[in-house]
Amino acid sequence: MSDRSESERTSDRTLERVGRGEWALAGALVLAGIGLALGNQLLVAASTLPLWYVGAAVFGSSRSAMVRVRRDLVVGDVPEKPLTKEEPVSGSGAVSGTVGESVFVRTTVQNVGPETIVDLRVIDGVPAELPVVSGTPRTCVTLEPLESTTLEYELTLRRGEYTFEDVTVRTRDLSGTVTETWTAESVGDRTVRCSPPVDQVPLGGATNEYAGEVPTDEGGNGVEFHSVREYAPGDSVGSIDWRRYANSRELATVEYRAERATQVICLVDARLSQRRGTTLESLPAVERSAEATTRLFETLVDAGHPTGVVVWYDRSIETTPPGTGPTTRERVRRALESAREGDGHDSQMWFPSNDRIDQLVSQLPGDAQVFVFSAFTDDEPVDLTEQLRTWGYEVRVVSPDVTDADDVATRLAGLEREKRLTQVRTSGARVVDWDLEQPLGLILPAAVGEVRHR
Repeated sequence: MSDRSESERTSDRTLERVGRGEWALAGALVLAGIGLALGNQLLVAASTLPLWYVGAAVFGSSRSAMVRVRRDLVVGDVPEKPLTKEEPVSGSGAVSGTVGESVFVRTTVQNVGPETIVDLRVIDGVPAELPVVSGTPRTCVTLEPLESTTLEYELTLRRGEYTFEDVTVRTRDLSGTVTETWTAESVGDRTVRCSPPVDQVPLGGATNEYAGEVPTDEGGNGVEFHSVREYAPGDSVGSIDWRRYANSRELATVEYRAERATQVICLVDARLSQRRGTTLESLPAVERSAEATTRLFETLVDAGHPTGVVVWYDRSIETTPPGTGPTTRERVRRALESAREGDGHDSQMWFPSNDRIDQLVSQLPGDAQVFVFSAFTDDEPVDLTEQLRTWGYEVRVVSPDVTDADDVATRLAGLEREKRLTQVRTSGARVVDWDLEQPLGLILPAAVGEVRHR
């Protein structure tokens, strides 16, 4: 037998027999020769041990181990118990969370064969894009029949949909000469999604000419009483105040408070200052802002409110006008992808800071509500917000707090950021200081509460 391992495929399993035949045979001959020369029967008997090793390598048991694997994915809570042999499959197959949230993973492997697995090595199929922040997705144990082992670890969510691969399993027999490697399919959860929709988003009072769900101060079609006026030819029969006619024989028309759709602009700060996280594990501010914008945009458009997106780079501005159709949706999707990646915008024509802000504000519809998504790690977003307020826009700020590290420089940056947000509030803008430990689903409703009528 050669000094190399021999491999063979058995269905979806790879079987390896690791032997040291030449060395074992040489060792046996040496021990036997010494034993015969010295007349030592013990050494002669010991010379047979290497031959037993060779026999184990050649004729070692190839009985396949049998395991059962279950994976539980939980956002926020820990699964209550591991898999047992009779436990039914109850995993939904997929879970959802928001960017930056932690996902607890519990993968349970059970020996369902009749024999002990003396050397079991397991590696869970973690998506390569999701970082493991605690625990480990691999183990090496010995399992008696029906005994289980559990891998527990924690991931940090990033935007997108991720599917776990099958678990890689390797077993080794008692002699250590036969190994078997295969992938074991798991039951339970396999997919984690990061970008669930917001169920409800309350809207403010800034409106446009589109019919919608925000009440205005003018009469028209709606459900809330507004006023009674003199009847005019052509008025709908259904709008006549018949009770008044029955009392006075005078025709009058009832008007209801008209409702209009809110026109919204989401302004995303995608400058270079927004592309750095405070730690290697934290996501940059632009990723947080783009994720929040995506969810807000989808919710508003689904509710019928024309919504646009303006991406603000260091050297350029990319504008998608408000709309509700598939063309607007696709343009916004591409714009936000570019915001996350930079996509060469920062190498385009440069504008001085004041000129860039003036140009940005001049491109916005005059009757829109403006949402500003920025970490406010410098003064330029403050200047922009104050300019928007000067021009009469209702402004709401959603500011992800990326200054949560413990080093002195970051703490000082956090104090400067708090001062900027105070200045923005003084200008009349509504500010949501987004603590990244809070789920995005709780942040957005707070960000889009009622706004004064203009």
